[in-house]
Amino acid sequence: MSAIANFKKRRLAEKAKQGEQQVKPTTALALLATLLGCDESKAIETAQQYIDQNIHFFNVNMSFDPAAPGEDKTAVADVTLDESGSIENIDVSNVEHATDELNESINSASNAAGDIESAADKASDAASDLAYQADDINAANSDLKDTVEELKKPSAAQESSNSKSKTKQKNSSKK
Repeated sequence: MSAIANFKKRRLAEKAKQGEQQVKPTTALALLATLLGCDESKAIETAQQYIDQNIHFFNVNMSFDPAAPGEDKTAVADVTLDESGSIENIDVSNVEHATDELNESINSASNAAGDIESAADKASDAASDLAYQADDINAANSDLKDTVEELKKPSAAQESSNSKSKTKQKNSSKK
C-alpha cells in the first residue's frame, strides 16, 4: 500500500509542477501584452515586430509624486501617436489639473445651455406675440370685409328725391 501511496504522491507532485509551468508562460504573456498594449494572442507577434524594427525602450524614468500619505496620486497620461501609429509623445499630468479643466468645460457647457434656454424662451414669447397679433389682424380684416360688404349693398330707400336738374334731359348743342 505504501508503493501505491508513493506513486500517487509523485503523480500529484508532477501534475502540480506542470500546472505551475503552464501558469508562468501565461502570466508572462499577459504581462507582455499589457506592456505592449495589445491582446495576448498578438503579444508575441507585436514584440517580434518591434524587435524587427529595432525599437527599444531606453531612458525610462519612473517616478511618483511624494504626496502626503492618503493623498490621491492618480495621474492622467496623454499619448500622442504619429501617422504610423508609433508613440510620439507622452504628457503626464495630475488628475487635479484634468479635473479642473473638466469642471471648467462643464461650467461652460452649463452656461451655454442656460443661454440656449433663455433664447428659446424669448423665441417662444415672440411666437406667442406674433400669434396674438395675427389674431388681431384677422379680426380687423374680418371687420373691414364686413364694412366693405355693407358699403356695397344698395340702400332700401332713396335718401333724397330727384331734383329737376337731374331728371331733365340735357339739350344737345346745335351746330
